[in-house]
Amino acid sequence: MLKKLKILSVFLVFFFMLPIITGLLPFPNNEKYEPPIAEEKQVVYASTNVQSEQSSEEVTATQVTTTDGAATEVIATEGSATDVKPAMDSFDVLFVFTHSQETYKPFAESQTGTVAVYDDKANLLSMSQVMEDYFKLNGLNATTLDVDIMAETVKQGKTMASSYSTARTFINQELKKKEYDLILDIHRDATGHKKSTISYNNVGYAKTAFVIGAENPNYKSNLTHANSLSQALNKIVPNISRGIIEKSGDGVDGVYNQDLSSNLLLIEIGGIDNTEDEVYRTIAVLAQAIANTFVNKEGNA
Repeated sequence: MLKKLKILSVFLVFFFMLPIITGLLPFPNNEKYEPPIAEEKQVVYASTNVQSEQSSEEVTATQVTTTDGAATEVIATEGSATDVKPAMDSFDVLFVFTHSQETYKPFAESQTGTVAVYDDKANLLSMSQVMEDYFKLNGLNATTLDVDIMAETVKQGKTMASSYSTARTFINQELKKKEYDLILDIHRDATGHKKSTISYNNVGYAKTAFVIGAENPNYKSNLTHANSLSQALNKIVPNISRGIIEKSGDGVDGVYNQDLSSNLLLIEIGGIDNTEDEVYRTIAVLAQAIANTFVNKEGNA
């Protein structure tokens, strides 16, 4: 009899504990709820003064969207336009430097101690990384055709006039690997500081100009893109763009490799006397103008 009572007691204890034991087992409906952790917002700082000296200008904040879609607060100095809207779609830009060793006298002097308008180290190509960074701050995926085209031209025993022919080979190779929404062949004009610079809100910017080869099959498309971008630039900083220069006839290229893509634009940024800061400020404005025109589809009216 005692043995039966013990067995009955064990069964009673087991059935009493069963709900508790069941609740501790890792069944799907018993998983502990973990609230989602909010993603911490990154802060990126952008300054129009890219040299070691700190700018004393006031700062204002705006937001852009990074390539991974995360909201990012950008701190930009007063005087550079900060009215950038987030770029919602991926937009791929290729930088080409046909005259890769073109440079600015103040930039060359600060980097090498020598005043020059061409330099094999301190030049447009060497400035490309900072240019890419400003484009990425505006949600644009910028890539540089990392070839010293002028050095390659010399290596082939050709003159500077053959740089476009040299560049053509490398551009073709790159376009076979990837399609780009916009290709910018970036140059420096030979004009002096007065003609190549604009002051807006007491801040200096390097002026821009677009060169369109009128003897290529993509002429009309190139011209439309250049006009839209020129107007967008002037909407941000009045008169920063000198407009469109059409080239055709004897003694000029007339094509400038723009037959390779209807989205290939040749842009001149500043002249021989522009400072590094003036050039980079204009690059920042150019990035904003591209985002506004081709990504956010803002009108230029």
